[in-house]
Amino acid sequence: MSLHSSTTLAEASSSDEKFQLAEIWKTLRQTFPRFETMNWVQRKIYLYNVTFGLYMLDWWERCLFNTLVVLLMWFVCRNGFRSATEFCKRNLW
Repeated sequence: MSLHSSTTLAEASSSDEKFQLAEIWKTLRQTFPRFETMNWVQRKIYLYNVTFGLYMLDWWERCLFNTLVVLLMWFVCRNGFRSATEFCKRNLW
């Protein structure tokens, strides 16, 4: 049975599958003990840091990167709102 199987512990049909799933879950809890105790927001921040490789940066580099991301998102949202407003004025009103 692979780790990517969609079978859950409750859906496992045989005792062998249940044992394998329990062993996989035990291994994951031992490998990532901190991940189990996180709430939803902490988990999303952790996944963001791991996905973009920010966990290996210093605090000031992470701050600079996050500032650039926020600035980029602000420009995208601002210009998107302005374009949508102009489109609505021109075509709908």
